[in-house]
Amino acid sequence: MSRFFDKLRLRQPRQVVGVDIGTTSIKACLLSRTKEGGFAFEGMASRTYDDDLLHDGNIIDPVFVSRELRHLLDVHSIRATAATSALSSYSVITKRVAMPFLEKEALEESVRLEVENIIPFPLKDIYYSYYIMGVDEEKEGMMNLLIVAAKKEIVEGYMRTFDLAGLRLSALDVDVFAITNLIEQIYRPKDYSVLAADIGASVTNIAIVKEMNIEFTREILIGGKYITAEIERQHKLDHGEAEEKKVSAHGDATEALRDFVSNISSEINKTVNFYVATKPRETVGKIYLTGGSALVAGLKEQIEKETAIGVEFLNPFLLLTNDGMEGPEAGQACFMPVAFYLSTRIDENGR
Repeated sequence: MSRFFDKLRLRQPRQVVGVDIGTTSIKACLLSRTKEGGFAFEGMASRTYDDDLLHDGNIIDPVFVSRELRHLLDVHSIRATAATSALSSYSVITKRVAMPFLEKEALEESVRLEVENIIPFPLKDIYYSYYIMGVDEEKEGMMNLLIVAAKKEIVEGYMRTFDLAGLRLSALDVDVFAITNLIEQIYRPKDYSVLAADIGASVTNIAIVKEMNIEFTREILIGGKYITAEIERQHKLDHGEAEEKKVSAHGDATEALRDFVSNISSEINKTVNFYVATKPRETVGKIYLTGGSALVAGLKEQIEKETAIGVEFLNPFLLLTNDGMEGPEAGQACFMPVAFYLSTRIDENGR
């Protein structure tokens, strides 16, 4: 379910650096293929910023971001000429539709007509693609498709940024799809649905997945910046001081952290309840957390308490086959899943 914007892909390189541009951070990861077909760790880097890098999914200043990305890769000796990246899920439009089985040309035309009906922008202003999810179990002779669209100005902003950084953008994904693909590849849940929650700086992305299919997604407009803003407001501090208190879990941050934990866990519980109410034959058997704000003290335990479902932190490094080679620290797992997955986007024959 990952290669949505394939029309933007050129010839796949032997190695790509995965780059995750978040609201206030840039993260990069470089993997290589092993002889056995697995992945080995080559390097990673990240940097956070006080000012936002994205607004409504658009890169605010492509020149600044490209310069910062180039510097980050050079400082950490990450050598690559090609890159993959991901759009923020809140900046793309997704729609699951049922269609009859059709030949490719007829299917393409049917998808185009569907896009015209469901996407609130002219076709000339968007890029779109689709993924065939499989047979519709409730409608005979029908299949389910997931249609994804993004505004051209957003996509072209990413293309310009990577071009300015001296990198060829070989694929453009969507962050929530990267995370759900990792869960499928690493944990391979079969007998139940799983919920993934990516708790970032500004947005918490939630997806419920059954095997390889995304069943439900939603975005909650709350992230780690909420905690900082509340500490600033409650204690009349500047941004830097509030951020320091948040990171250190200072006593002044207690109320804001407690509210954050309560809000996130409540929304996840509501999502689970809504899903099982609409699909009574389904169960959510596991919850995976990722994103820097997922590490807030007490959040994992509160989600387990409210949902009565086991909760784990998504660990992308379980996909590695380094065999004793020095690799990343386990504590970095929550910060890097999107960049990590993006660096696996190598052609199967690339060595």
